[in-house]
Amino acid sequence: MAENRPGDRDATAAAAVQIPHELPSIYRWVANDVLGVPSTLDQRYLDELKATRILFGGGGLEQRYRVEATRHGERICYLNLDHPTVPHWLWVNEVMFTDFGVRVPFTDFQQRLLNRASVAPSQLHPNAWAPIRCFKLVTEFLHLPQEPEVFLCLFKFYSSNTSGRTKKGYMSVRPTKNRKIFTLYEDSFHDFKGWYFKIFAVGDHRPFWLSLEGDGLFPPYWSDQASFDIAPVKYEGLNVDKRDTADILTFLFSKNNLSSKSLLSSPEESRKAIAKMAGNDATLARLR
Repeated sequence: MAENRPGDRDATAAAAVQIPHELPSIYRWVANDVLGVPSTLDQRYLDELKATRILFGGGGLEQRYRVEATRHGERICYLNLDHPTVPHWLWVNEVMFTDFGVRVPFTDFQQRLLNRASVAPSQLHPNAWAPIRCFKLVTEFLHLPQEPEVFLCLFKFYSSNTSGRTKKGYMSVRPTKNRKIFTLYEDSFHDFKGWYFKIFAVGDHRPFWLSLEGDGLFPPYWSDQASFDIAPVKYEGLNVDKRDTADILTFLFSKNNLSSKSLLSSPEESRKAIAKMAGNDATLARLR
């Protein structure tokens, strides 16, 4: 689909000065490199993208949601001002699905992590999605529990914006000291900022980002209250089981970091390599 994407790879850079003239004051906290980039994805392209089934996890889910291009002047950080407290839609970026294998609905681990970090999925820089997806795969391969607290012990969220604390942009992730287990997906991930769109639930279907009671399971919209500098969970604060998971991952991969790109592009080959590194179940039991 990428080769058919409207616009070209220089469109994001060219759009970086297109800040809306009548910018509502509630968005003054957003960095210019976010406000200045309109989406280049039109409705025809998004309908074709949905037809590829790359967005949804199967089971007829694509029939329960629709995808929608942005309206004129809209930006990825915009709320539904008619109902600002009701999450009618979810902002997403195409690369979440095409590059990192995210699917709708998000996994339980992804939803709990977004909730724990108080961040919307579209507020994450693409390089932040790589360790989130890799953590899920590796813990799955090793039959380890997938806990947000363990992830936050190994990784730290931070703002990648350079405009200072008065302006906030995309949130990135980096390993905590002496706990690096994955290589960086891309040294410099560009040309993604203009590839965003909305996902809506169809009819009376309850969107996956809402609970049965109608409460948000994680932030669907950007917020200036997002924990851009959330403190990592300290190892000492983990319970015994979560310490075990952190210990196993650190022991196996801190000296021989796993390639994020290999994990995401060739998960089955990576599974075999990880199994070889980890040994058998008895080895994992001894590590515990």
